[in-house]
Amino acid sequence: MVLLLSGIMAAFGISVSIIIIAVNGGFSGPGPSLFNPPTASNLWAVGGNVRAGTMLNYSLTRIGSHDSPWSSLGSNSSLINSFVSLDFAQDETNGILNNNDWKVTIHIINETKQSPSINMQTISSSSNIKEGTIFLSKQQLTNAASHPISQDFLPFYEPIESSILEIRDIALQPEYLVVGAEWNSISTNVATIPVKVTAQEKIRTTAGTFNTFILSYTIGSKTSRIWIDQHAPLPIKAQVYNSQNQLQYEYNLIGYKK
Repeated sequence: MVLLLSGIMAAFGISVSIIIIAVNGGFSGPGPSLFNPPTASNLWAVGGNVRAGTMLNYSLTRIGSHDSPWSSLGSNSSLINSFVSLDFAQDETNGILNNNDWKVTIHIINETKQSPSINMQTISSSSNIKEGTIFLSKQQLTNAASHPISQDFLPFYEPIESSILEIRDIALQPEYLVVGAEWNSISTNVATIPVKVTAQEKIRTTAGTFNTFILSYTIGSKTSRIWIDQHAPLPIKAQVYNSQNQLQYEYNLIGYKK
């Protein structure tokens, strides 16, 4: 009888543990589940699926000074209703192939009112354009220390770094794209706020149709959301608010060349 009761209690304890893991470990959505846990195929990493020739075109509104829980970058300039193009190529500085970094050409047109019809011909004919080259590591797209960013281009790059590329500060390593999975957390004076995958949503943009997972967190009364497709190297779109409940930045992918 004692052995039987011990066995029952042990089984009950294991069941409770499994339920707790399922609830808090990211197994709450469709797809992976308690009996079909997530695998490496459910992981997403910043910069994944980038190839030489990959181009990502965004409409971007970055508003006001930067007030972010993720970084302390200032506001040297503001990109309002901008077009931003990120064009990836192999780094062959001085004729030597660098397999660790991407050479990324960035084109910016400010105050374009988020026109989805912008293309490279429009860029080349625009007088309100800024172009610069940066080098990003092939792992997590962090800034390559061996290639400092030009001081002339830095004021234009920082608003991109603290919006489209801010996902680097949230996803510090490959993370599970599974509803319920916690990616990071924000510590405030009164609480620790989880940053979690909260939903799935199919969205359609001028760049195509994407099966996205929504990464979100709430500070104050506003919820910030970032839409991520497993097969895209950077988020598809985002709406991010600061601690004063003001829209900090918003962007949408309007063109994607794989």
